[in-house]
Amino acid sequence: MAFLCSIVTLGTDLFRVLTTGEVPRLVELLNASGEGGPQAADGHVAIKVNGGAVSPGAGTGSLLGVTSNGNTALHLVASRGHAELTAFVCDSAPSLGVVACLLSKMRTAVGGPDEAAALRARNCLGATALLEAVRLSRAGVVDLLMAEAPELASVTTEDGVSPLYLAAEVWSDEMVRLLLRPSPDGTPSPASFAGRDGQTALHSAATISKGMAREILNWEPVGPTLLTRVDSSGKTPLQFAILYRRLDVVEMFLDDHTSSEQAHISDNHGLFPVHSAAKVGSTRIIDVLIQKCPDYCELLDDKGRSLLHCAVEHNQESVVRHVCQNGTFVTLLNAMDSEGNTPLHLAVKYGCPRIVSLLLQTMSVKTGITNKDGLTAGDLAHRVLERGRMNYFLLAVIH
Repeated sequence: MAFLCSIVTLGTDLFRVLTTGEVPRLVELLNASGEGGPQAADGHVAIKVNGGAVSPGAGTGSLLGVTSNGNTALHLVASRGHAELTAFVCDSAPSLGVVACLLSKMRTAVGGPDEAAALRARNCLGATALLEAVRLSRAGVVDLLMAEAPELASVTTEDGVSPLYLAAEVWSDEMVRLLLRPSPDGTPSPASFAGRDGQTALHSAATISKGMAREILNWEPVGPTLLTRVDSSGKTPLQFAILYRRLDVVEMFLDDHTSSEQAHISDNHGLFPVHSAAKVGSTRIIDVLIQKCPDYCELLDDKGRSLLHCAVEHNQESVVRHVCQNGTFVTLLNAMDSEGNTPLHLAVKYGCPRIVSLLLQTMSVKTGITNKDGLTAGDLAHRVLERGRMNYFLLAVIH
């Protein structure tokens, strides 16, 4: 049946019960019917009700209503997660009872597509009751909603954020597990993995903890496929783990049959995972990556730069030292980028005297290589010095 929108009021009694979690009183109000149902009172809260979808009896109309902020009854109880009924009652128990009661009444009195619409109702922030419960870390409410209405896990906000992505973003391993829990008959969770800017929940988890990332990877059949998904900047979850220096997560991601594929995916600027590792100065991650891509010397960004060029550009001395002291990387020492610049050229260009010194300490670095402008690193040092940007030490070590 099509929904007909009309404006009614939610009585103060019902609003108070929903926000405090008084289960017996809620049952009493919802069981009231006709003229004996919840009545308007002072302090009314205006709501919109899909009047054509429900009958006015049994107080069920208010289950489909929304407050002036767009919150349904489910939003109100899910966002609180507890009520101050008594010091002897567990904080979360009252609101769990309210949610259970609402779900039961909704299915009995509404049902069908109208029930689904009510469950999926969004507030002014574009969030469903499940999203609100996740945002406010109400794990008990998430548990109940996933048991009673798991389809809510597939509903995203208007800007594409899923409950699973949000659970990862608020660092909640427990809620990630609840959202990914299969049904009793073994049916996989219908959860959406969508997040901001094309990210997935695994992108977010990769920056937080190995345990959370493992939970998502173990979510069959979807989890493993997220390893090679890229966000709007072209970055995979592996790139995110590298940028946050999560060695344990990197090792876990690469312990997969897609490891070589992951290591060879570049972002929108042509940066491969080895470039990202060089940018953040992680020699340990670089060593793990080159085991998966022995052709690392062929991996160049959109400027034709190798991982060593990238390390020099970002002044990562530890990476430069690691490369200079390891014969495995010898081919990188004199490699030229798209402008013909070697790592030594860049060290001069960016004014990094300590890196210049490190490079010149190796017998393999050639100082006479000219770039596309016909300049050696020494020539470049003179030009930079004339502009007042060069440390005198740089000029000394070049010659």
